[in-house]
Amino acid sequence: MGAFVFWRMSYFLRDPHRQVPPGSDTLVAAADGYVVYVKRVERGEVPIAVKGRRSILLSEYAGVGTEASGYLIGTYMTERSVHRNRAPIAGEVVLRRHRPALPINRSMARMSTNVLFRRAPYDEGSEHLITNERLTIGIRPARGGIVYVTQIADIWINRIVARVEPGQRLGKGEQYGLIRFGSQCDVFLPDDVAAQVSVCPGQYVYAGETVLARAVSGEPDCR
Repeated sequence: MGAFVFWRMSYFLRDPHRQVPPGSDTLVAAADGYVVYVKRVERGEVPIAVKGRRSILLSEYAGVGTEASGYLIGTYMTERSVHRNRAPIAGEVVLRRHRPALPINRSMARMSTNVLFRRAPYDEGSEHLITNERLTIGIRPARGGIVYVTQIADIWINRIVARVEPGQRLGKGEQYGLIRFGSQCDVFLPDDVAAQVSVCPGQYVYAGETVLARAVSGEPDCR
């Protein structure tokens, strides 16, 4: 019991220092955890491996009306991950949108199992991607379109925390929220902000520190 209380009240909420890489030519991870997908988004449609669906509208997934193309990068946070979230890029917060669960939060056990046993695609059968509670913020950088960060809650979550409102400014790597106690955090990068993704599925990343993408032309460096 003592170990559980320590994990839930101390270890889980730890807040280690992060060294944010300098410069405006990189974007950083918004969460600690395993990258579970790097999905190509074409005109607002996201491919998804849930219940035989071939695609889902980004507006249905993240609650934002956009037909932009780019990349959606999903990071699954394990029970050992730091659960604090950080801004992947500097800019103004222009959107904050909450979507309740449909109809209830589902467990992320399928995603966890896929990651543990390295069963790709990791989102296979992960129904939480289309059912669970989520909170999306939109960050508009100095140049380019809006970068969206979506916090997705697991079934055991107490609450999603995002301490920002539209009109506020965030620095790259600045901490803005967390998920008590879980779960997944996705970042949508439009093509006019970042075209070269620097991470691959299965890689472990660190919020505010790991370079997620570079603001240059090119394809994801995944083999």
